[in-house]
Amino acid sequence: MSTDHQGQVEKILKELGKRIDDLILEAKDAKDDIRDEVEDKIKELKKKKSKLDDEYQTFKEKNEGKWAEIKTHLSSAADEIKLAAEAAFRKKNG
Repeated sequence: MSTDHQGQVEKILKELGKRIDDLILEAKDAKDDIRDEVEDKIKELKKKKSKLDDEYQTFKEKNEGKWAEIKTHLSSAADEIKLAAEAAFRKKNG
């Protein structure tokens, strides 16, 4: 993997972590039932991010052609974070 791709993956993983942290902060202000739902989603997202981190570390060590698989997982995790945030804000403001 090129240094450029490595930097991009690390940037994406860092951004995913930041978005999860942002969701945690936003969830604190939500109603109890909404907060519980958002917190469950956050737990799921943290597990997925952890899995992505592990896959990335394994990939770096092996340096094999898993880039497409990791990229798919990263995109999926980012989409889920976005959907969770949108749902939380809709319920919070609704």
